[in-house]
Amino acid sequence: MDLAMRFGLSFFSISAVAAMALAAPAFGTTSLLGSADDGTYRTEKVYSTSECTALCKADAKTCRGTITVQMDISKPEMLCRLNNGKGAQPAFPSTPPKPLNMDIALSDFNAYRAEMGLTPVRYSEKLNKASQLHAEDMARAGDASHTGTDGSTHGDRVQRQAYYFSIVGENVASGQKSWDKVFSAWQKSPGHNENLLRSDVSDFGLALVYDPDSAYQTYWAMLVASPLDAETVGYLQRQGDIAPVASTSPSQ
Repeated sequence: MDLAMRFGLSFFSISAVAAMALAAPAFGTTSLLGSADDGTYRTEKVYSTSECTALCKADAKTCRGTITVQMDISKPEMLCRLNNGKGAQPAFPSTPPKPLNMDIALSDFNAYRAEMGLTPVRYSEKLNKASQLHAEDMARAGDASHTGTDGSTHGDRVQRQAYYFSIVGENVASGQKSWDKVFSAWQKSPGHNENLLRSDVSDFGLALVYDPDSAYQTYWAMLVASPLDAETVGYLQRQGDIAPVASTSPSQ
């Protein structure tokens, strides 16, 4: 499975019924019609809340939620307010994710592997750096992908950190607001779970990047790998070669 996971992303909707002659709000205040600073960036006429939600989903890179206002209950027309979650009084404010605790994440990961009779993995600064740089790249692009914006693969990114590997696998995801949620999602996905439970890996790296202005806000990247033996690495260094990608696990 070579698809990025997007879990936990939802489109919020609020519906309201207003009187036919709704008084105009005072400047700078929030009302059913919205304010200049509540995050409403577009208003459309619709005939159902589902139609309003569909407009938000179609503009997922900007839209955080919708508010529908039916001015006259005797008529089907509604105002659909698409909201980007920004402004001084955002209707759909962004919620930061829970801080990533690497010690807890590694402990959870190894406990899960132990349940399956597998050996533990250890934290790798090099794999963590590669994961961090890719999570930052995904946040800038506003999308979860295994291909970097420079065209790199996860194998390329790992070797840039001078980690020469015999096997490497990558999991990515976007939208989850905690380690617990993304770890659970990966376990439930067969392809991602395969990387979690590889018997031929020994090292681990994990990164979370939060960008409230991006499409999915949170971006996760995880790497599992095993290094080449020292003799092989030494030989390649003496030859002045870059170690070949010996075996790249399917990225999930």
